Amino acid sequence: MSASSTLSGAAVLVTGATGLVGSELIEQLRAGDADVVGASRRGAPHDPDVVAWDMSAEPAPAPLQRRWGTIVNAAANTRWTMSAEEATAANVASVRALEPLVDAETHVVHVSTAYAVGLRGDVESASPADYRNNYEWSKAHAERVARETFANLTVVRPPLIVGRRNDGRAARFAGMYTLVRGLTIGTVPALVADPQARFDAIPVDDLCRALVDAAASGAREDGAVLTIAAGEAAPRVEEAIVEIVGSLNEWRLQRGHEPLECPPLIEPERWRRFHRPFAHQHLDPRQLLIMGLLESFEPYLALVEPLRPDREAGDVLSCLRTSTAYWAGANPRVAVLGPRPWRASEHKNIVEERQLKHA
Repeated sequence: MSASSTLSGAAVLVTGATGLVGSELIEQLRAGDADVVGASRRGAPHDPDVVAWDMSAEPAPAPLQRRWGTIVNAAANTRWTMSAEEATAANVASVRALEPLVDAETHVVHVSTAYAVGLRGDVESASPADYRNNYEWSKAHAERVARETFANLTVVRPPLIVGRRNDGRAARFAGMYTLVRGLTIGTVPALVADPQARFDAIPVDDLCRALVDAAASGAREDGAVLTIAAGEAAPRVEEAIVEIVGSLNEWRLQRGHEPLECPPLIEPERWRRFHRPFAHQHLDPRQLLIMGLLESFEPYLALVEPLRPDREAGDVLSCLRTSTAYWAGANPRVAVLGPRPWRASEHKNIVEERQLKHA
């Protein structure tokens, strides 16, 4: 008997229902005939069982005010560039908003991140300085709030999440897909990464099976934590990028488009000492903005020490290939683009020409 089938008839609420994780999870739960209801900020016009609820700003609407056997909290904003205020509203206030819906019998399964442990290796610090960004800081805060608020709690910590293992399908494109898009439009001229760093990722269907297992277990451990990742089996960054570019090129060549080149890897110390100061002198404002966004990836492309999973997810490379191909099929006009090298002097000449025309 599958884990999802053991939830047949069980009342399950899934928040973040239209996101990458939530949409896949609802599909798996429905396959097991659970009485599943979703909640998302805007709802889902095509699905009457997904209720509109802005968890960061308003109490739960009437259709959600009922008894729940399980609540899976997959609502989150995963942007690494959020302000502290944005991160708190999206990732902490949303946890507090669940409290009125939880009773003594409700099992809360909270989706966190493997990187919530920040720079110290735990989630106990309230100082942003102990985390790589406000996303990590807010997810650690959310774990502490969940632990203090819910007696029956399981925390699940995944790494980077990509599309489904077999077909790459993804309801939303974020995280890795920012890099994939950047490869085709020329916003990733190079990657700042430690050659020994790991690129850990998990397909969304594997993660959701772990969430279903957690929900079906009826665990009653206060604050049980499950990290799911590839760990020692995670590929190096260079291997991952070769796989991603290879998948893009296979898709492009099948449609008569030139292949892309793999971006060079620049070690972080070399980047900070030599390339970054030069770039700030010669790139235009738009290029500098893009460079700033890409820098949010740097801490994760420098993590040499592998994650320590409680549940292992294997074969990351094939998932990256399949997920990239799915992204290309869903975004064909972007996937066929050919990146142009960044040349600040050319940009300046164009600006000067436009200024002369309007003089």
